Amino acid sequence: MTAAAVTRAPGNTGPVRYEKASKEERRSVTGASVGFFIDMFDIYLPVIALAPAMVFFMPADMDAGTRAILAGLIFASTLIARPIGSIIFGWLGDRIGRKKATVIAVAGAGVGTGLIALLPGYEQVGVLGVVLLIALRFIDGIFLGGEYTGAVPLAMEHSNRAHRGRNAGLIAFGFPASYVAISALTLVVLQFAPAGDPSAPYSQWGWRIPFVIGAVISIAFAIYYSRTVHESPEWEKTAALAKQSKAKRPNPLKELLSGTHRKPLLQAFLLMTGVWFSSNAAIVILPPTISGTTGLTPIETSLAMILAFLVVCVAYPLFGMLSQRIGRRAFFAWCGVTSFLAIPLYVLFASGAVTSFWAVTGVVALIALLGVPAFGAIGAYMSERFPVSIRATGYGVGYSLALIIPSFYAFYTTALSAIMPMELAPTVLLAIGGICLIIGALWGPETKDVDLGVAADDVVGGAAASAAGVPAAPLAGSPATA
Repeated sequence: MTAAAVTRAPGNTGPVRYEKASKEERRSVTGASVGFFIDMFDIYLPVIALAPAMVFFMPADMDAGTRAILAGLIFASTLIARPIGSIIFGWLGDRIGRKKATVIAVAGAGVGTGLIALLPGYEQVGVLGVVLLIALRFIDGIFLGGEYTGAVPLAMEHSNRAHRGRNAGLIAFGFPASYVAISALTLVVLQFAPAGDPSAPYSQWGWRIPFVIGAVISIAFAIYYSRTVHESPEWEKTAALAKQSKAKRPNPLKELLSGTHRKPLLQAFLLMTGVWFSSNAAIVILPPTISGTTGLTPIETSLAMILAFLVVCVAYPLFGMLSQRIGRRAFFAWCGVTSFLAIPLYVLFASGAVTSFWAVTGVVALIALLGVPAFGAIGAYMSERFPVSIRATGYGVGYSLALIIPSFYAFYTTALSAIMPMELAPTVLLAIGGICLIIGALWGPETKDVDLGVAADDVVGGAAASAAGVPAAPLAGSPATA
């Protein structure tokens, strides 16, 4: 059988026997993890790999304000486009299949990243170079928004119910692994292609190497995924039942935004908003905070972040397994509490008490472990919150749309600097993230044992399920599982 080797009667939400993962489960989980790695690798490219080469795209006499705005647009354009991509590819994942949507998204991201590696700079085409960079990053963002939208639900639908927490952690492994990979790669390239003015080796061609590698990885993964990973059996059942009943399948996005699915979406949105606020404070804002308070060099700061995120790589599968043991609600509420526990560590940095390399590395690792543990179970939880027929759309929209409000963190910290030291501003974001996580977790039901199979309302009016004699499986949030 292609699904995980476990007997699952539709509607059965009791405990299941832990069994060895099937080949299909392992392949789909590996595929989702690599897809998540590629997604985050591409996200970090302009932040880490392109940062030392921005002089290539901007004139030397450009004022600092304009330079900062353009650099922000390069990063923000991808984040703004991701929700658009999640809607498009979520719809495709629910209508034509998770596998096809994932392959298209990964291949498209690879092409976009490869085109960026060919861009000319300011000396060749003036400001058109940075305009093209922003435009390609936006297009890239649309495809990136689809890389996890189909692959993660597919992996969860292939997974033994008892494995879902662990598998979600293995998928999330791609997040810190990508940060480590792009940071290490950039440091290596800078050793033989130093950065500097627009004519420096890194400015001219060194920055292109990480982009070319990102493009090659994406295309290679699209080929691998298309050849080795099979479509989700749960999605195939839903599609077959709809075809058998000859009922018109509903628009996934319309279904998600209406009726009974609106509350799960709002609840998932609130929880994910908390995740993004906490993760921005614990990851994105942390390096400049370290540089300004510890006296470490940029290379030492990068090495500290790399070592800290290697620890997170190991921790994510453990966090996922913890969520399987204590339940998703308790786990995410606990994540909200740990976000608050990271605040004193930021205060420690701001006080200037942490200066040695190894002390900084240890504190950074603690902040990362306390600020972003939620990712270890997000893949499972977001898949469990929505029925098969709209699962990819629900996952993508709930996950990506929540990025928007936290993505303006620079504006929030700047405003907060008027009433508190800039080094302490991230503590407010950690607090907001913790509050959203706790409320979002407690607002939703427990989902760790919910059946991801075909449910009565997966097909119009449940007609197809009834015609086929398939009992209705309760959804997350129904009385049977709440």
